[in-house]
Amino acid sequence: MPAIDSAVSSEDPVIAGDRLAVTDTISFAPVPGWNVDSGFRVGQHGASDSVPQVALTRGNVTFSVKADKFDGTADELLSQIDATGVDAIGSNGNSVLALSSAPQPVTTDAGLSGVQVRFDTPSTAGSVTAFVADGTGLRVKVVGPPDQIADRGQEIQAMLAGMGTTERNGQ
Repeated sequence: MPAIDSAVSSEDPVIAGDRLAVTDTISFAPVPGWNVDSGFRVGQHGASDSVPQVALTRGNVTFSVKADKFDGTADELLSQIDATGVDAIGSNGNSVLALSSAPQPVTTDAGLSGVQVRFDTPSTAGSVTAFVADGTGLRVKVVGPPDQIADRGQEIQAMLAGMGTTERNGQ
């Protein structure tokens, strides 16, 4: 098995024009050069009809999007995420979470409204952004070393801005 694992590449870089499916009706445009660790491009399908969680990486930065049914507001979803503790954010319980911003409103280019909070620990930085659209809650978590989060800031913001309904974005 190790020989097979090492022979199969796990590299799946994003190219210009790709859109990743978050649900059947919500997708986003990832920045070229990020690696797709999990998820499908719009129009692709797996063995089941379900759409898996999206996870992208670049260096030691992870950008993940998880969708689930949710009947509240983006603020309520963010509060629910925050209530689950530090492990949900990504510090693996190694240190105390330090929020570096109050929740801030976020609006994507397609008009999807949400709320975002940034966080810092001694070794990890990032953000959690919550969106709610048509009974679906989206949690976008970005985690990585503080210097890499800073270096990838524009790319991260571009991917958040590219979040929207698949139909509204022409695909």
